Amino acid sequence: MQIRYAVAGRPIRHSLSPVLAALTATHLKQAGLEVDLTEMNLLDSEDVTSPMAWAWVNRNRPQKEVINRLYGDPTTPSSLSRLLRLSSKVMSDVKAAHSSHVPNGDTLFHEAHERVKTRRGANESWISLASPLKHLLSPRSGVHPIDDCLENGAVNQLRWDGDNWFCAGTDGGGLVAIARHFGFDFEAKGVEAPLLCLVGGGGSARSCAAAWAAVGGSIWSIGGRRSLDKRGPWIQHLIDGDAVADNIGPRLFIDFDIAAGKPNSSHSTDADIHLISSYNSQEISGAVEQNESGLLLDGRWLLVAQHLEAWARLYCPEAAHLLPGLGLTMTRLLAMESALRAD
Repeated sequence: MQIRYAVAGRPIRHSLSPVLAALTATHLKQAGLEVDLTEMNLLDSEDVTSPMAWAWVNRNRPQKEVINRLYGDPTTPSSLSRLLRLSSKVMSDVKAAHSSHVPNGDTLFHEAHERVKTRRGANESWISLASPLKHLLSPRSGVHPIDDCLENGAVNQLRWDGDNWFCAGTDGGGLVAIARHFGFDFEAKGVEAPLLCLVGGGGSARSCAAAWAAVGGSIWSIGGRRSLDKRGPWIQHLIDGDAVADNIGPRLFIDFDIAAGKPNSSHSTDADIHLISSYNSQEISGAVEQNESGLLLDGRWLLVAQHLEAWARLYCPEAAHLLPGLGLTMTRLLAMESALRAD
């Protein structure tokens, strides 16, 4: 199976998704799956039709050159070869997750039941959508959703199998996986239920609210540039600000209003976990840090979690049981960044 992979949005040059795609494909290939990344691209676009056109045509007219400071222009054979070469080296060097990345054991992205797509193309195109593209597809777009991402305006993954489009929203599943990874218990109910403290109401925020509500958590919508829609499937799980003090469950705070590639929030609240929704490709001192009230998690956590969720549910669900865990993939990503800087 030959795969063309792209990340689309604006801005996009900071994206580490191509690095994760190379790591995940290399892992699955070493596990015996026939998956070859033949092309990667960063598609700078404010409309979703251009990335979809890229997927349809094998030989596209030259795209606007987008260069990442860490791995360069992924469309060039040398950059792609370098990513795959260093991915193989990281696989050999990193055998286990860093201890701070697996506080409660590693989190895997497969379920007990089999999840196999109905059709697999010999050549496929996969696209990760970033802001501002996540809300541009609708149920009338001719794309087949595997979840409620179209209704929620929260599509962040597309798959073209040569005949049909399929889509998913994996931001929310990734967020829930992170919360569970760090010990949140979604079996707790009432005032003991995990609380999501959420700033923003765009595609990523809606995806996270829907997923959090689906597993029984409570949501405090703090507002932001766009408030969370009051008509979504999360409506019964919203609590007012006055009731937040009564909630004794663990809290996760995330601000989706911060700019892509600039992980600084102007909002703050007491929470067990402060998860940064964005990241940049500059070197970081640590992916997990302790702050005054709890843990501060770099935005790479959400990137890694939603990326693994995409492979498990949309890209390669037949091989979900072969995917690496969340903590191991985070460790490998940081090692890969170091290897790219040193190469």
